[in-house]
Amino acid sequence: MDVLAIIDHVQKHEYKAAAKPKPDKPLEAYSGKTPKELRNMLVTMLKARRVEREEKLLLRKGYNRFFIGCGGKELADIAFAEYLRKDDPWVGYYRNKAFDLHRGSTLEWKMLEAIGDSRGPNRGQQIPAHPGYPDLAILPQSSPTGAHALDASGLSEAIKHPLPISKQSHHPGGAYPSDAITVCSIGEGSTSEAEFARAVFYSAFYKTRAIYAIYNCGWAISVSVEEQFPEGDPTTPFEGFQRFGLKIMQMDGTDIKDSLAKAREAVEYARSGKGPVLLNVKTTREGSHSGSDDQAFYMDPVELDWHTYNDCILKSSNTLIEDGIITPGEIAGIWDELDKEVTGESQKAVSSFQSKSPELIKSLVYTYSFEDAQKIWTKYRKACKTDRAARYAEFHKKGYFNTPELPENVGPMTMRFAINYTLFDLFMLTEDVLLFGEDVADFSGHLIEEVDKQAKLKGKGGVFLVTKNLQREFGNHRCFNTPLDEAGILGRASGHVYQGRRPIPEIQFLDYMSPAYQMLKDRIATTYQRSGGLFRMPMTIRTTYGGYKQGAGAFWHSEGNLGTWINIPSLLVVVPSNAYDAAGLLKTAWACDDPVLFCESVALYNRRDWEGIPIETPVPEIDELIPFGVARVYNEDYSDIGIVTYGATFHMCRKAAEVVKEKGIHVRVVDLRTVKPMDEETILRTARECGKVLVVTEDRFPGGAAATIASVITGGEGIFDLEAPVKLVTAIDARVAYGVDGDNACLPTVGKIVAAIEELHKNY
Repeated sequence: MDVLAIIDHVQKHEYKAAAKPKPDKPLEAYSGKTPKELRNMLVTMLKARRVEREEKLLLRKGYNRFFIGCGGKELADIAFAEYLRKDDPWVGYYRNKAFDLHRGSTLEWKMLEAIGDSRGPNRGQQIPAHPGYPDLAILPQSSPTGAHALDASGLSEAIKHPLPISKQSHHPGGAYPSDAITVCSIGEGSTSEAEFARAVFYSAFYKTRAIYAIYNCGWAISVSVEEQFPEGDPTTPFEGFQRFGLKIMQMDGTDIKDSLAKAREAVEYARSGKGPVLLNVKTTREGSHSGSDDQAFYMDPVELDWHTYNDCILKSSNTLIEDGIITPGEIAGIWDELDKEVTGESQKAVSSFQSKSPELIKSLVYTYSFEDAQKIWTKYRKACKTDRAARYAEFHKKGYFNTPELPENVGPMTMRFAINYTLFDLFMLTEDVLLFGEDVADFSGHLIEEVDKQAKLKGKGGVFLVTKNLQREFGNHRCFNTPLDEAGILGRASGHVYQGRRPIPEIQFLDYMSPAYQMLKDRIATTYQRSGGLFRMPMTIRTTYGGYKQGAGAFWHSEGNLGTWINIPSLLVVVPSNAYDAAGLLKTAWACDDPVLFCESVALYNRRDWEGIPIETPVPEIDELIPFGVARVYNEDYSDIGIVTYGATFHMCRKAAEVVKEKGIHVRVVDLRTVKPMDEETILRTARECGKVLVVTEDRFPGGAAATIASVITGGEGIFDLEAPVKLVTAIDARVAYGVDGDNACLPTVGKIVAAIEELHKNY
């Protein structure tokens, strides 16, 4: 029902009002709320509806480009806001305007958000109704709902995690107290997403303090809830979890007394630590899904009437009037004041609109600067009291390493050992470091606690032994296995970041990042920009990538499609080719405030050489970090041909350069080390000084990294120095085939690179 019709209704309706109770008297029928508190609740509900009306007006006038309504959800919002503490994090969706306002969001903010003004809290980056307010414990929202439930479950688990968070953290001591409740509000349509089911599972499995409030208006745009769940109830798939502490509740979000009672009950249960709560909240949809939808096209007129006459503001107003808590005239007076206030804020915002520049937008995509990463590293190092030499001597005695020497004094080593050493250093640096993923721990199940039995076993420590002995040394709270659920792994990681940690989640193979794609692309990687810089997402996602396993990897363990990932704004992509770079870049990644995809070539883990080209290197000193976007150049004095590459193919290019050197061709080889950011200056200099450029990647050509590298040259000044077209050697446009011949057929090889070099040299 239109809010003006509601005001008109309460003015004209004849009421038999009860005696007026004292303003500060707790009322049992309203779960202990006083008349004063109830009036304030109604004020916020009316304010939210008035803001929504203003957004529609701004849309018609051309100042607003998007509208999505919260009508019908206000009462549920207010009920939760009343019983939650201000430090209980809220992980909401785009129907929670009333919650925002009741917790402290201002009308000025809402009007600036409505028109996308750069002065708004999220700097005009988000469409309306998608706020994030760190001071109000409201996490930044996004439209791909469902995935946000994993943020909520991850955060509730992070809050419960027993280890403290350091004073050096971006949230010193932790963002939220250990008994805080994490609330996820979500529409019934989004509960069909796989991420929601996993989120509820995790909260039930770990008995975290979490509430999942399903705002069920019966329609996901034009899809009825009856086509999603038995009896139209989204809680039915979870009934079995009640055995493990999940409390399932039904709440009438159109009835103020029931809403208050159920919200209080849910909060008390979740706070007790007995388990999470799942509520099916019956709501109405006052207006269509969004500005582009008209529910009158597909909704039964009888149902439309039900939504109209069960409007939570209308019903709450009637109930409060009948119970003597407020009068029709007082409601009209409240509305008139709100109308003036919202109109004034709207006019002020529009008249002084400040637009967004490309420079502002770009500044909110990445936080990274090498200087800032060094400062963060130094801050943690200064606070760390660990005697590294003594610890490594101890690790040697325990059999973790072959020598008691510090890593930087060991000498040349494989990349696997370099990463393992660096992870040990990070774990010693601070308890803010957690590492988790599939198979990363040494032991699982009952063996976690049975140290005597562990001593007789080698332990796992990752499928390639890169995380070996981390759990054994630092415990299962620091390094632990997860279910086979890549989206869940990243959801847990984001939760730990929101609480203040700097986690290192592992995705076992880049091939299996796909189930986590939405979490990475739409949640993690957008956090900084969509919050207008208010929230950051420092995490290092370690993953293996690439082929050269003699066909053993084949379809499902050989992906090198970095082009897919460098196309995600705010995600930095690192690809070390040796022990030195792996160690230095991993420290930089961990100290960076952006999400980093740290790609480790399986083919390089244990290789000591590549067809005679040495691969082993020492690792840098503990405080030596390697900057992103700075390539390493080999044979810099050579200028017949320049090769730009990274990762495993770098060593093939070095071998190819040796082969053609015997034929009088002198080749410079550039190892990018990071594909995002990319060292464009070195790429252009290579084109300028060599004139002929070959790009070699494991990625495929369509949408791949090689095409991007080539375009840096051809789209810039480098094109004027070229003596030949940029030549590419990439994987063929196919997945890697099985067998001993699979890699050679599908991926770059030394022979293919040599042939490309000779062709460039001969024909141009």
